Amino acid sequence: MSRKSKFFVVILVFCGFTLNSHAQLLPSFAFAGGVTAGWHFNPVKNLNTELKNAGFPEFSESGFFTTGGGGFIDLPIKSNFLRIGGFGNGFTSKLTKQVNDTLKKDANYSLGQGGFSLEYIMPLGSVIDISFGSKFSTGTLKLELYKYGNDLGNYTNSYNEFQTNGSTNNIARTYKSRFYTVQPQVGIGIMLRKFMYLKIDCGYQIGAQNTWRVDNDVEVTNFPSGIEAKGLVLNVGLNFGLFIRD
Repeated sequence: MSRKSKFFVVILVFCGFTLNSHAQLLPSFAFAGGVTAGWHFNPVKNLNTELKNAGFPEFSESGFFTTGGGGFIDLPIKSNFLRIGGFGNGFTSKLTKQVNDTLKKDANYSLGQGGFSLEYIMPLGSVIDISFGSKFSTGTLKLELYKYGNDLGNYTNSYNEFQTNGSTNNIARTYKSRFYTVQPQVGIGIMLRKFMYLKIDCGYQIGAQNTWRVDNDVEVTNFPSGIEAKGLVLNVGLNFGLFIRD
């Protein structure tokens, strides 16, 4: 275990003793964190049109599996709570297509983001609560395209491509765009144990996106529209921490 991890554990234990010893002064409180998994129904119809025209494999339109993590703190507001949290998540999908005996085309599509969340928590008893709120994030949407032959794995052959001005079968392009999003969502929370909390959220991500850039940060002014960091998002999180309730 690293020094940072040990320090975090010590702080968490210290907070636990402190909060439990002052439960009468602060009867309702929560401090927890954990891992998340979900599904992002990111629209790829326009992206697939471009990929198909260039002979690349196409991504599934049924969405992408996401993973991540985060944490939150609950502050009492009468009988309910204001939840302030932080998170990070994303997805990566990689496809490959054998064009012929000597040529392949690969397409990698990924999204990574991080930010904070604000939610209003309404307990329905001691076990279940419902939430209304939103996530606010920034991140990068990335598309990587590769066309390469069998000789790419030979250093001499691949390096010689930089020494000549002739044509080559080996081409790589990386397109990136920074985005800023808001994700209104509703959720349900379940206290599985006194220290274990399951959270299920459903939201829709919308926002704004910067100009696309390729390779060495070269601006692409005519990048196709409709390739964006948006869509319906489902998340399931398992959190561990301190939960003090009236």
